[in-house]
Amino acid sequence: MYQTNILVGHIVNFTSQRDKELLAFSLLKSVNSMMTCTKTQIISINKRGEVLSHISFENNHCVVNEATILIDDVLINTFEQMNESSSDEYTLKTKTGYSVIRILHHDRKGEQFLVINLHEKIGKVQSYILSGILSIYNNFISLLQESQTDELTGLANRKTFDTAISKVFDNLPQEYDEVDNERRALDKKLIHNKENYWLSIIDIDDFKRVNDEFGHLYGDEILIHLAQIIRSSFRQNDLQFRFGGEEFVVLLNADDKEKCIQILERFRRKVEEYSFPSVDKITVSIGAVEFIRGTFHVTLIDYADQALYRSKKQGKNQITFFEDMVNQGLAKTSDIQGGEVDLF
Repeated sequence: MYQTNILVGHIVNFTSQRDKELLAFSLLKSVNSMMTCTKTQIISINKRGEVLSHISFENNHCVVNEATILIDDVLINTFEQMNESSSDEYTLKTKTGYSVIRILHHDRKGEQFLVINLHEKIGKVQSYILSGILSIYNNFISLLQESQTDELTGLANRKTFDTAISKVFDNLPQEYDEVDNERRALDKKLIHNKENYWLSIIDIDDFKRVNDEFGHLYGDEILIHLAQIIRSSFRQNDLQFRFGGEEFVVLLNADDKEKCIQILERFRRKVEEYSFPSVDKITVSIGAVEFIRGTFHVTLIDYADQALYRSKKQGKNQITFFEDMVNQGLAKTSDIQGGEVDLF
C-alpha cells in the first residue's frame, strides 16, 4: 500500500500551485513517483486531432514541447476511440509494457489526456489511488479556472494577466534537472530567443453610447461576441485577456512588425465587418508596442495605452504603434529601464 504521508504530500504539493501548467507538472511528478513510470505525459489536442501542448516527465526531467511535436498515431487513434465511446480511461499494450491513458479534461475546443508508461500492468490499488488523485486534480483545476477566467467573456482575466506577462521576460533553456526550476521549464513555452512579441490594447469605440442607448445587457452581449472574434483571430499561444470594461489585451507573437500589423489589421477589419446583434456595427481602436526585454512591464502598458489614445484621437477604428509615435516626435520613451516591478 502506498504510504499515506507520501500521498498526502503529493496532494499538498500540487494543490499549492496557482498556475495551471505548474499544476500539470506537479501531477506528472506525483504520478511518476507513485508508480515508478518510465514516462508520464499530458497531451492536449484540438477537435481536429492536432496537438496543442505536450508536457512530459522522464528520468527526472520535465520537458515542455512545442505544439508541433508529433504524437504516435496509435495514441491519437486511442484518443479518438475514447472520445467516440465516451470512455475516460484506457489501457494500451505496448512493445515495452503498458500505457495507461486517462482523460483529464474535455470541452468544445478539445481534450487533455494523461498518458502513463509502465513496464507492468497497473494494479487495482494503484488504479484506485490514481483515480483519487485525478479527482482532486480536476476539482482544483476547476477552481483555478474560475479564479483566472473572466466570467462574462471566458477569456483570461486581469489577475491572470499580471502573472502571465511577467513570464515573457524569461529566456531560459527548455529542460531542467532540478525540481525547484519547474516554473522556468514551463515558462519556456512562452518565449524563445528568435520570437518577437507585441503588446496590444483593444478598446471598443463609443461603448458608453451603446450602453446608454441599448442597455448594459446589449453591452455585455457585444463583449461576448468580441471575445469570440478575438479567439478566432489570434492563435492559442497569443495570450488573450479581458483587461477590464471594454478593454482587451492581446500579447501576440509575430516574426516582425509588418506581420504584426497584418494580424491586427485583419482582426480590426473582422470586427468592422461583423454584424453585432441589435447594435449591428461596432469598431475597435488598437494601440500596440513591441514587447522589449529590459523595460518595465508598466512602462510597456503605458506605451500601448498612449498609442491607443492616439488611435482614438485620430478618428478611431485604427491601429497605432508606439514606435511610430516616437519616430514622429509625438511621444518619448521612458528613462526608467530594467529591473522588477509589481504590477498595479
